[in-house]
Amino acid sequence: MKKTICYLILQLILGCFAVQAQQGRIQVIPRSFTPKGDVVEVELSFNMQTLNMRSTESITFTPIIVSGRNEHELPKLIIKGANRYKADNRAAALANKPVVTMRSMGVSDRNYPIYAIEKFNKRQYITYRVSVPFRDWMATAILNLKEEMSGCCNQPIVSTLRTNLFNEFTAGGYTDIQPKFRYIVPEQEAVKNRSEIGKAFLDFPQGSSVINPSFRNNQRELDKINQMITMLMADPDIRVTSIEMRGYASPEGSASANLELSSQRARAMREYFVRKNVIASGSILTGIGGEDWEGLKQLLVNYSVSYKDEIFNIINTVQDLDLREQRIMRLGNGEPYRQIFRDLYPQLRRVECRINFTARQFSVDEGKERIQLKPNLLSQSEMYQVAHTYPEGSTDFNRTFITARQYFPDNDIANLNAAAAALVEGDAALAEEYLKQVKNTNSPEYFNCMGVLYIYKESYVAAEEFLLRAQAGGIEEATYNLQELQRKRYR
Repeated sequence: MKKTICYLILQLILGCFAVQAQQGRIQVIPRSFTPKGDVVEVELSFNMQTLNMRSTESITFTPIIVSGRNEHELPKLIIKGANRYKADNRAAALANKPVVTMRSMGVSDRNYPIYAIEKFNKRQYITYRVSVPFRDWMATAILNLKEEMSGCCNQPIVSTLRTNLFNEFTAGGYTDIQPKFRYIVPEQEAVKNRSEIGKAFLDFPQGSSVINPSFRNNQRELDKINQMITMLMADPDIRVTSIEMRGYASPEGSASANLELSSQRARAMREYFVRKNVIASGSILTGIGGEDWEGLKQLLVNYSVSYKDEIFNIINTVQDLDLREQRIMRLGNGEPYRQIFRDLYPQLRRVECRINFTARQFSVDEGKERIQLKPNLLSQSEMYQVAHTYPEGSTDFNRTFITARQYFPDNDIANLNAAAAALVEGDAALAEEYLKQVKNTNSPEYFNCMGVLYIYKESYVAAEEFLLRAQAGGIEEATYNLQELQRKRYR
């Protein structure tokens, strides 16, 4: 008999149904109705974020196991509005009765009539989990849910009964898994060091370091850097600590001459902005970028030129810069070199402006505002706090963690949290991309994410192995995800 009900549960198709309240709807999500040993476990999730409720009202949910004339009423979950909650607690205290709040059902109190009394919180998810002794008649049982709404002074407003809840889900079709994750709390940054880089692609005549604003597009490029400097120095959320100017040259001519030329271009940029009274001369550092071979490689990727593979090979293997240039010039009777000299080399003659600064610490409310406008100023810890102002699993919650990963791409915690958020949204490809960046692949949080990823990929053996390792590492959510694995595996 027990095997029969277990088989039926493995065929369970999950979804959501809504119980109509007077002013809104509440989602009740069935999770499990499963025999384990000598007991039957029942798990439901109550999603409060869609419910609107008057302060004087209360809603009582009573799950009922039913088979023919047999039925077993499970402990009640009661949700009360704020004023109703206070008034009932006051009355209980005056009558010298204990005030009931959340109560997790155990062996000693499985017959207790109330599972929990909760004050209504629109951001809250409540997990209802009870176990009752298994009886033979339960092998063919269904689960009903009675909902009763009361107004002021316990006056009944409406009572409804939903029957055969799990069968309703079966009729609705299997959607997909609904995984759970433990999000990792990042460490706080004592000092939030940041930098912003602006690139001025100035047109320098070959061999020249003199900045001529009226030459070609130079004025537009200079205005771009000027705007960046002005905005950052005026921003009350940051404190500029230093400004660096670094010049670069294209590779024609000798490497030593280009090294000096790139230094002269950086000094010319500094002097230009000092003359414009944008910044004080003492706050600017200059650096030497030399010949910009890395920049040339980036430009070559999407550039059409013959002997491209040979050019890349020469750049990557020839260490002497002057010899490197000579070998490229010999390819194809010099035509590839003349082409990149004409089209790409002018883009390498530039000056980069790097502004280093520290950002102040933000409150949670400030963080919610700044993440929309200046996300780079927030720490990962501040983004974590912002995420948890939203219901877990909501779009805003998930997007915040994915934003955090964009600004901390090399951080394991950022990648793991973002992978979890992507998996909740069903984006396995994006989650896999994040998980590939994780360096410590021996954490239970990593195992849990990998297990869910493999569920989506329908690699069930690998999924089970990872989830069991996560479970052994103390991740309670892995136990739930193992159940999700079985539901999908045997749907």
